[in-house]
Amino acid sequence: MTGNRKDHKWLLAVGTAVTLPILFLHSTCIAVMGPGTWGSGLVEMLPDLRAPTAAAERYRAEFGASRPENEPPDGQVAVPPGSGIAGRVIWTRESSGRTLYLAEDERERLPRQRLYLAEAGMVRESRLPDGHVVVRPQWIGDQIVYERWNPWAIAPSAKLRRYLASWLDPSLRPEASLYRSDQGTAEWLYLFPGHSLTVAPDGRRAALLRSGALLAGYYSVHVWRTDASDAPAVISLRESAGQATRSFSLSWSRDSSALRIFGRTGGFDRRASRQGSPEGAAFDLLYLVSDRTVYDLNRGI
Repeated sequence: MTGNRKDHKWLLAVGTAVTLPILFLHSTCIAVMGPGTWGSGLVEMLPDLRAPTAAAERYRAEFGASRPENEPPDGQVAVPPGSGIAGRVIWTRESSGRTLYLAEDERERLPRQRLYLAEAGMVRESRLPDGHVVVRPQWIGDQIVYERWNPWAIAPSAKLRRYLASWLDPSLRPEASLYRSDQGTAEWLYLFPGHSLTVAPDGRRAALLRSGALLAGYYSVHVWRTDASDAPAVISLRESAGQATRSFSLSWSRDSSALRIFGRTGGFDRRASRQGSPEGAAFDLLYLVSDRTVYDLNRGI
């Protein structure tokens, strides 16, 4: 019996001696440098590019050769007179006669974001969670999905507190994550990490990106079935060298069955050398939802 106790104490001492330095080093790195890709959902999905089939070729004419523009015209939708919208409108999105207005109310000591819904001549406010920096709210069916921007570029002490809290609350881990409205409770529910949401015309699917805090130039592209709890990765790629913003675009076909991924890239492998043309390599890819395959449209020319 005494021997068993000694063995247990020895194992506990060894475990403590190994675990504590690792946790200290990990938490110190998080506090000083940031979390990298921890919690971001970023994955490395190397492409298996196929030559276009007849099914893929049908979308070539629809997409054409021009670069798609997915961003809505910010501030282009007129605010209804007498609507009661407080602050400066910084984002709008319209769908099926319903319009979202994201405004910054600067009348208060600390500017506050407000989200308004306009439908059938009525405007009402949907209260946003305290502390959330909301980006690009948009409709998916009867629900609203927004991106939360929660950067790790904060004071080391605050970073360490957030890191520790994020072990119990995974929504604190990524810099960018998605939230949806709950019509029954009027609450906002955390979905998963992601940003740059591009909703398909039928509202049943959406494309999104994931990227890490320290590797913001490397992305994984995901396709989300909007009734599912997660979004599988389709492909990963780096933005092209020298680009201050993302060097590629995402665009859905009119029938919501094909996603075009188009632009320039510095490569698909995160660990590969970045040598090569400063402009990167041009690519034009098509992902078909029906067979979950990525086709290289340049191979069909």
